Amino acid sequence: MSPRAHRLDSSIDWDFASQRKFWNAWDTHCLQTIDEETRRRGNEVLDLISSLDIERPRILEIGCGNGWLAERLVSFGPVTGVDIADEAIEDARRRVPSGEFRSGDILEMSQSPNSFDVVVTLETLSHVANQTKFIQVIADLLRERGYLILTTQNRDIYMRDSRVAPPAEGQLRRWVTMRELRRLLSARFECLRFGTVEPGGNRGLLRVVNSAKVTSSLSRMVSSERVMRVKERLGVGQPLVVRARKRR
Repeated sequence: MSPRAHRLDSSIDWDFASQRKFWNAWDTHCLQTIDEETRRRGNEVLDLISSLDIERPRILEIGCGNGWLAERLVSFGPVTGVDIADEAIEDARRRVPSGEFRSGDILEMSQSPNSFDVVVTLETLSHVANQTKFIQVIADLLRERGYLILTTQNRDIYMRDSRVAPPAEGQLRRWVTMRELRRLLSARFECLRFGTVEPGGNRGLLRVVNSAKVTSSLSRMVSSERVMRVKERLGVGQPLVVRARKRR
């Protein structure tokens, strides 16, 4: 992947129709059964929302797919979901009748500013053409001191994992590092929680850190859960997880 592909402030060429086709297919095949990793990321988001001191927050989920997470978010407050995949949005409407769902590019969609208390977005940042504008749009949609809960692929880990397939046709992929994400958020948000979950990677030093032998040895001294949490705090989790508050 070229260095240009990781520049945060540059828009790159992409085709809306190809993106929509890819994500419709992906949602159809990959979101019918939620795997354990995806479920854990969803649980992280739910825990973070539970920690907020807001009663019945208005929630916007960007990249909502077929509504599998929105189905749980509605227990906190009214939910609006946006996704580029129009077929997935139809699934979301059937799954969550009380939600409001729209299909399109969030960077171009008309939305009323200062409309939401919380914006949730899982693994979506790396698939937008202009990441700076993406964060700006989110900030504009949030009410004063509103919250952003975001997860996105940790480039330092995904670039060191041989199991990660190359981008498919129509898939836009621009992973970020922890430092890049902090810089991207800094103008509009105050980061309250910044970490990683689900240790991954099997190349270089990560091959040793995440080996079954090392994990087994450490687990004899402390619990496997503790080992995993230490790795996550060291930044070797696959997704970056952020809870941030809009600046005044």
